[in-house]
Amino acid sequence: MKLIITSLTICLLAAGAWAQDIDWQKNYDTALEQAKKGKKLVMVDIYTDWCGWCKKLDRDTYSDKDVQAKLAKDFIAVKVNPEKSAAGQKLQQQFGARGYPFIVIVDADGKKISQIVGYRPAAALLQELAQVAKPTSAK
Repeated sequence: MKLIITSLTICLLAAGAWAQDIDWQKNYDTALEQAKKGKKLVMVDIYTDWCGWCKKLDRDTYSDKDVQAKLAKDFIAVKVNPEKSAAGQKLQQQFGARGYPFIVIVDADGKKISQIVGYRPAAALLQELAQVAKPTSAK
């Protein structure tokens, strides 16, 4: 019994640490404000709770330390579930998301720069983020 409790505690601590590795914003407008202040881009992850590929992206790609470092350096990351709010639905329509996961990169003014449709493993997402962030890094 003690082993089960210890294992469960370790799993919960690991899950808590994983969830905190990316400073996910929940509000798009707040993310834009932070991007202006920090001279960063905004990465909008449009997802749903039932999307298996979205969960895989969270579990396998966003947990990668290099992805986390790239996001922290050049981006404000925001998660939006269009099934949970009117604001989320509006963003889904604005960006033309028809499937999930759907990632949109915008500048601090909300101008769409790039989009990524579907799941990406860590290395592929890193390449795409680096390509998009090149103009930002040059500033």
